[in-house]
Amino acid sequence: MNHNGRWVRGFGSMIGLADPQTAELWAIYYGLKMAWEREMTSVVVFSERRDAIHLINNPDPAYPMAALIEMITKLKGEAWFHVDIQHIHADANVAANVLATDCLDGEGGLNEFAEPPHAIIHLI
Repeated sequence: MNHNGRWVRGFGSMIGLADPQTAELWAIYYGLKMAWEREMTSVVVFSERRDAIHLINNPDPAYPMAALIEMITKLKGEAWFHVDIQHIHADANVAANVLATDCLDGEGGLNEFAEPPHAIIHLI
């Protein structure tokens, strides 16, 4: 969504079996990557996982997904005008959860949505 609440782009990805924290870290990575590739200059990422935000802000080289944290940190370090990752309550993040679970085609890989899928139109 942009600053006016209008749809910009969405995505979902089949990452295989993963715990919720790892799934959220991948979502943060893909979201930042997509925004950077589209030359967006100001991004606020909302996450309902405080533990994921903590890992990004306080990297631990012993963490099993340390390489993913490093990729996120590298993206955050690009020449953005503004980039921030903030906590959001799950009840305010319903559209993202539906994208993550109900809007995938089962083919795997990253699915980008230029228009909001029908399943979330009533949520945004």
